[in-house]
Amino acid sequence: MPRTNGLARTSVRFRPASFIGSFVALLFAATLVTMCGIFLESGLRAHLPPGRYADTPIVVAGQNSVHKTFGSGEDKEEVSVALPERARIDAGLAARIAAVPGVAAVLPDLTFPAQTPTAVLDAHPWSAARLAGTPQGGAAPRPGEVVLTTEAAARAGNGAAPGGTLRVSTPSGEAGLRITAVVPGQGARLYVADSEAPRLAGNPGKVTAFGVLLADGASTGKVAGDLRKALKDTDVKVRTGDGRGEVEYPRLGDTKEMLVAVGGSFGGVVAMVSVFVVAGATTLSVAQRRRDFALLRAVGATPWQIRRMIATEAGFVALIAGLAGLLPGTLLARWWFDRMIERGMVETGVTLSIGPIPMLAAVGAGILSAVLAGLVAARASARTKPTEALGEAGIERARVGWFRLVLGIVSIAGAGVLSGLAMKVAGDQAVAAASGVIMLFMLGIGLLGPLVAHLFVRLTGVLLRLFGVPGQLAFDNARANSRRLASAITPITLTVAFASTLMFMFAAQDHYSEKQAEAALTADRVVTGPGFPARTAGDVARVPGVDAVTSILTTSVVMSTSDRLEKFPTQAVGGTDSDLARVLDLGVRKGTLDALRPGAAQPPGGAVAMDRLTADTVKARVGKPVEMRLGDGTRIKPVLVATYDRGLGTAVVTLPRAVVEHHVDAALDGRLLVRFADGADPAAVDAALTKATGQHPGTSVSDRAGYAAERDQARETNKWTNQVMLVILAGFATIAAVNTMVVSTFARRRELGLMRMIGSTHAQVRGVLRGEAVLVGVIGLALGLAVALITLVPFGKAAFGESTPYVPIPPLLGISAAALLLAPLAVAPVTRRLLRIEPIDAVGAKE
Repeated sequence: MPRTNGLARTSVRFRPASFIGSFVALLFAATLVTMCGIFLESGLRAHLPPGRYADTPIVVAGQNSVHKTFGSGEDKEEVSVALPERARIDAGLAARIAAVPGVAAVLPDLTFPAQTPTAVLDAHPWSAARLAGTPQGGAAPRPGEVVLTTEAAARAGNGAAPGGTLRVSTPSGEAGLRITAVVPGQGARLYVADSEAPRLAGNPGKVTAFGVLLADGASTGKVAGDLRKALKDTDVKVRTGDGRGEVEYPRLGDTKEMLVAVGGSFGGVVAMVSVFVVAGATTLSVAQRRRDFALLRAVGATPWQIRRMIATEAGFVALIAGLAGLLPGTLLARWWFDRMIERGMVETGVTLSIGPIPMLAAVGAGILSAVLAGLVAARASARTKPTEALGEAGIERARVGWFRLVLGIVSIAGAGVLSGLAMKVAGDQAVAAASGVIMLFMLGIGLLGPLVAHLFVRLTGVLLRLFGVPGQLAFDNARANSRRLASAITPITLTVAFASTLMFMFAAQDHYSEKQAEAALTADRVVTGPGFPARTAGDVARVPGVDAVTSILTTSVVMSTSDRLEKFPTQAVGGTDSDLARVLDLGVRKGTLDALRPGAAQPPGGAVAMDRLTADTVKARVGKPVEMRLGDGTRIKPVLVATYDRGLGTAVVTLPRAVVEHHVDAALDGRLLVRFADGADPAAVDAALTKATGQHPGTSVSDRAGYAAERDQARETNKWTNQVMLVILAGFATIAAVNTMVVSTFARRRELGLMRMIGSTHAQVRGVLRGEAVLVGVIGLALGLAVALITLVPFGKAAFGESTPYVPIPPLLGISAAALLLAPLAVAPVTRRLLRIEPIDAVGAKE
């Protein structure tokens, strides 16, 4: 055995060209797996130390996530999802907290936004200032007064000085507050009178959290334990240490979910693609050295020694490539993470966790996949009889083993079955099913590669005969070497399948979203801004020429599907319009929206309307109650009064504003949909609307086209994430395809030397290789597009209710051109280099 290992090391050392293809594939695989592993670990470990609560040993606040158990017995699983809004708790709990031994003081904290003409500040009651250290100077503000921190005063402008008046917009409306003091303090915060804070926040009787100060000598752990016992019958959580930061930074949960999703789901796809790429490269490397293995068998090497040698080679190359890929993977993760921070996708203060676990996983996964691929590829060489070894070495066979044949057929059949099942799900489940369909198809094509290549060469190779002698030679070569051809076709198929599916999927989401949004919006004008109090809709309704106004407050609700908890985009409608369809036509499919009108009578438990695909996903039926949790975790069971078709262009859940307004961080409307009165002068109304809403920073008045443009801008963040994933994944597959083509072409220098020795010209040799490359591109494109279209049919049916997949022509032409040019462009420089070698030297060269 030591001799086998030594031979493997010697082979890698003195014939590195034979392992270049495997090394490149393993290097990029390790890079991407490292990146995804870093994101996954960062999501699991993400935390933020307390800032404002740093001097507060214990914080009592609401739950920041919702949990549900699915399944039973061994299949039992607890699933949780971060709440989209900050949970509020009953202010009356202060007395129970104060009664616990060791508690010196209980300070209620209430956080709500206060908009000034130049900035949005965090507002708190004055007593909560002690939680971050008592501000120096200034007396407690009385009703109608405000105290600013120095940073808040700077953001509010030059007029923000003691004695001045600060105009603020809060969830309860507009207010003019006299500035009594400017004090040192962390962050852009303002403090109002304790008695006035609940009214301005629009949540009377509720607080964000309680800060607990301890008596001298009291133990934080002991008091926290006693508090948990005293409050065990309530839906609150006692936090110490870094847990206090979760209360202060409510977006931390979403950040963790996003990082875990990118690292987990995208990492899973990357890992599966890596398996195909690494297996193809390793198989090609083994196939190119079949004469070496044949000689070893002829001189007495046993099958086990051949397998051991190939496995050792693969493991050694994988180890080197894996170690080399760690730094690029870390740098790629850092680059992507920094771009997320720039786009506001990550909670301020969260950092990447770069530890040894993702790196060990990347190296280990590369070694395991390479060794397994090497052992599978070594089966044919190891089983060859010594007396047949040299004869078998020069012959390629199109047939595959029975086990590989059966597994390939099962994979293709499984892809068909999963494609049918994907027709019955929606949303993220449809996307996940689409990924599974692609993977099964690719597994089947990879296993049946030689047969598929042989069949397609016979079907499409006749085209090569139209190009004379080089075309005929290319056709004969391709038909005789279908295994080598399959190793080049598979990565191109993989590239086309993934690039087409992801690109068309994202394009379809944009297309149907824009189409539905355009059809849904029937308002004459849309007023958008950072947030309008509820009373603003009434103010706008009184503008001359305005007939009615519908306000839109956006949030999310949490509902359970068959096996998960999921957040669904929600719009809460209010205002003065008695007919929602006058400004927003949701395309009602079943039921009626009458119960959602402002002031309308509602069924017991309230009313809700849903996009019909969402209703199918959560198994909701018109006339039946639907269990859901509002953004702050409050459980409600409204009756489903209607289903509609245009949820993708608006929101998939619609609720009355009155149901939602006390369960969000800020009850501020993001949009006001305005209906003109008959005969109104649009220009005059626009001017009046601008004047009526001008005190709100960032406000704009748009027509339908303008609103569509703003809405497109709001989707850029999500589109950017998808595009980055697409570029990385398609880039990886493309590099694998180019790598395979280059390595397989370079290995043919002896064959090309023989062609030149028997009289073939440089042009004829180039024509042969170019013809084979074009054939590879055509077959890879056809297979990739077929896989993509089969995948997109159930996805389109589940996600958009459309059986015909949406295929944008420009991306289709771009992918087709790239696939057809990829192989010829990859082969051309290698061909030029090989043609510089003298024929006699090429024929005598070692493989």
